[in-house]
Amino acid sequence: MAYNPNAVFISPSTLSDFDKCPQLYYYKSVYRAPSGLKVQIINPAIALGQIVHETIDQVIKLPAVSRSKDKLLDIYEFLWASISGEKGGFTTEESESKKRGLDMLNRFWENGHFKEAEIVKLPTFPKVDLGNNLILTGKLDWIEKDGYTYHVIDFKTGKNEEKAESMQLPIYAVLACGILKTFDIKTSYWYLDREDSLTSFPLPDINETTRLLVTKGQVIQEARKNNTFKCQSGKDNCYHCRDIQAVAKGFGKLVAVDATNYKQEIYILPKEDSLREELPF
Repeated sequence: MAYNPNAVFISPSTLSDFDKCPQLYYYKSVYRAPSGLKVQIINPAIALGQIVHETIDQVIKLPAVSRSKDKLLDIYEFLWASISGEKGGFTTEESESKKRGLDMLNRFWENGHFKEAEIVKLPTFPKVDLGNNLILTGKLDWIEKDGYTYHVIDFKTGKNEEKAESMQLPIYAVLACGILKTFDIKTSYWYLDREDSLTSFPLPDINETTRLLVTKGQVIQEARKNNTFKCQSGKDNCYHCRDIQAVAKGFGKLVAVDATNYKQEIYILPKEDSLREELPF
């Protein structure tokens, strides 16, 4: 795909941000700190999810003969150091969160299918041109071939179940369809926190999802073109955008810098009421 300087990239996370609040989208996807990097907020739930996903990702990329439970747990221990303490937004709950992660990884390993199954290889940065200067991208956890059907599986580490109207797997289906050139796709979630097996997710029509993505993408394009990212509340901020706005305005504590993979500064915000009261909005 040729470089397009006018392209706007959309993904499940950016679309979700914009739906929640255009100002949230602005601070997470458009705004840059003086360093030129994006700004993001870390908390224990986000940190735990990132490390469990990264651990699984590293293991399933190994040849099947090289996968082992010891390797899985060694990778987890190594990666955990990168988010330990303030770097992951932890205070007193770190040991509990780390145990939750271990429980999820043990559940993953006990499902023998993933010990030997081969993942369908995709580009490192998968993307599909939707036309109209819109590029769809996303991070797919697992795709395998089941007969003639491609099975897209998303590993969930949170405590909440995805809603029936969730767009995440339908978006991933569009992405897989564009890359693999097939409509023969099925999708499932795996709730690693509590389920030993997959939960099937019925897909809406892929063409209809694609048209919806283009419509949503064009709204984002217009907002970027005119630099109009007003808070959905009609006020200066709302529940969704308040914290990231505070970071952009100089509040919060810088705990890590990722200048290579995601190109972002990572912050935490104080939880203490006395410190929160210092925020001017």
